[in-house]
Amino acid sequence: MVSDRMAIVLALLDRTSAPNGAGGGLSMTACAAASTALGVDGLCAVVGTGAGGTVLAFGAQAVSAALEDLQFTLGEGPSLEAVASGVPVLAAELAAGAGRWPAFTGPAIQLGVNAVFAFPLRIGAIDLGTLTAYRATVGPLNPGQITDALALADAVTLTVLHRQAADGAGRGAGQGAGQGAAPDDQPGPGWAAPVTYRAEVHQATGMVSVQFGVGLAEALARLRAFAFGRDLLLADVAADVVARRLRLDEEDR
Repeated sequence: MVSDRMAIVLALLDRTSAPNGAGGGLSMTACAAASTALGVDGLCAVVGTGAGGTVLAFGAQAVSAALEDLQFTLGEGPSLEAVASGVPVLAAELAAGAGRWPAFTGPAIQLGVNAVFAFPLRIGAIDLGTLTAYRATVGPLNPGQITDALALADAVTLTVLHRQAADGAGRGAGQGAGQGAAPDDQPGPGWAAPVTYRAEVHQATGMVSVQFGVGLAEALARLRAFAFGRDLLLADVAADVVARRLRLDEEDR
């Protein structure tokens, strides 16, 4: 059974998912309440599971966003493992997982993160993304907090699906109606389109593939290695390649 605190968060999300719902469930208020219920310092949910990256769908704390960018750049971490395995990944002491995620662990700890808990967002066999929470201190989630986190992941999954459907219906009904901007604490207009997010990474991968005559997987690996070796984000390196401000050399492997 979920806690009373999490029940309030789920009610907010359910209001968004309901037909003709008033919205607001994916707000920063709900995110802060969820963090409190789980006893963590921050959390976020992202949509997207492929090499093209993810879209922030819930939460916007700087550290949470930085963790997602770090995993995207390095190609490893608890969130990616949760998507690949389809089961939660609970790292109560991140330093102990240095051998598990050798490139990710050190930079994550430098961000002030010492525990990470990743839960896949999925419905049936379909993976949508992950819900990831972190703590500045070492320590596991207790059984009640894990129950709350699983319930939150299910609720966010349904909310994401509802919002995607609603956004698609809205676009189909005509985009020239002069609708107002979304509130500051709501996901931006591109949040539900992970296939177009970080499109520059796709472009840059193709350009590097052609440049060196290698496959797309190796081209992406070269971009990641270049970014990691210079302490840069993969998205920033890709943007420079696409804008032709950067050209990788043969030794950039």
